[in-house]
Amino acid sequence: MIGEQVRAAHEELVGRGTGVRAASAAASDATSRQRVGSDAHAAMDTWENRSCSLFPYLEVVRHFQAVGRSQADPALVRRLSSVPADRQDAFLAAWLPMTCDQETGGYVTYAGLRPHLLAAGAGQGQGSGRDRLRSRLDELTVAVLGDLLRTEAAAAGLDATASAVRARLRATARLLVLSGDLAPRYRLAPSVTTDVAAALARTQDSLEPLAEASERAAKTVLELVSPTVAQTVVRSVLPVTRLHDEIMFIRSIQVFEALYEQIGLAVTESRDALLDGRLDEAADALAAVTERMTVLPALFRLLGTMPIEAFAVIRGYTSGRSAVQSRSYRRIEAACAPRPPSDAVGTSWTGPTLQEVWSDVRTRPGADRLTEQLRRLDTSWRGMKRSHWGITLRIIGEVPGTGGTAGASYLKNTSETPLFPALAGKGDR
Repeated sequence: MIGEQVRAAHEELVGRGTGVRAASAAASDATSRQRVGSDAHAAMDTWENRSCSLFPYLEVVRHFQAVGRSQADPALVRRLSSVPADRQDAFLAAWLPMTCDQETGGYVTYAGLRPHLLAAGAGQGQGSGRDRLRSRLDELTVAVLGDLLRTEAAAAGLDATASAVRARLRATARLLVLSGDLAPRYRLAPSVTTDVAAALARTQDSLEPLAEASERAAKTVLELVSPTVAQTVVRSVLPVTRLHDEIMFIRSIQVFEALYEQIGLAVTESRDALLDGRLDEAADALAAVTERMTVLPALFRLLGTMPIEAFAVIRGYTSGRSAVQSRSYRRIEAACAPRPPSDAVGTSWTGPTLQEVWSDVRTRPGADRLTEQLRRLDTSWRGMKRSHWGITLRIIGEVPGTGGTAGASYLKNTSETPLFPALAGKGDR
């Protein structure tokens, strides 16, 4: 149940205009037919009558983005929840739950994770399939960053003098410039981001040159990625509010989740290599994914541009949806070392953990490099969790988390839990 105080704060922010600390462009610019859902219903009529074979994603997404998922037309929501199974392809089956989770939804449907994993080919992560999955995850990450940069560049054009707008655009642009480190298997040609990097370096300039360069770069990125990835990214943002800032929040979650998937793949690959006695390959897998994590400070800087009052509203509308429900995050910890039994989703792990396999080989010749890579990954993982704790403390303080945790104090405690407890006392600090 969303409280009246939260609703009032939402309306006050929306009433300020468009951009950071205000409404999204999709909400501000929506037509009356998009707001009431007339266009979406008409398009559904056409599709249900089989006059059109393609599901009307565009019309439905525009309605949801115009009013927020929490205020979507109830008749449309019922209609979407009743789409016959025989008319659902794999993508539609993964996407529809995002539209009907107002009462029961969790973290996965909120952030559009199932459509992303489907587009990436998750579930085919063995052997060469693992390499394809990594590449598609990186392509998705770059596409998400491109779409977010397009959104923030457009918002900068509305109020280029505000410091919050400037900070948001610069943080987003910086991430796209760094995408080659975060998503190295979909590395952009330097020419795509050259103008953005140059504009970022001119810190005393007005924001217009950076906004213009960002718009060009974002357009290029979204033309470069495959149509499947581009369509998936467009359809995977259904905010629960009408706030511009929630788009950045959802996109940030999607980037984090893709990184978690990459870490999980690396941990599994490292363990499998060790089981075959290939110590160097096991170390290489960990080294590569730890290198990706060097971009995390830039990602947290982007999250740090979230206005406190906007996030208070988003939290009010997302009660019950929490990052503690992240399956990929929990599987990383379960795959690294044995954990106490937990009821949390995604904590099950079959076979030996990476720490258990490492313990069997750590005294062998050549194992020192592997041990060092375990330490580096552990240090980066705990550093990420400390950053999460710090930004949570700054933005929401000590209030309980939306997933039923104690909030910042819970994050502080988890940040002190190592990925590989067996490293403790062996110079890992």
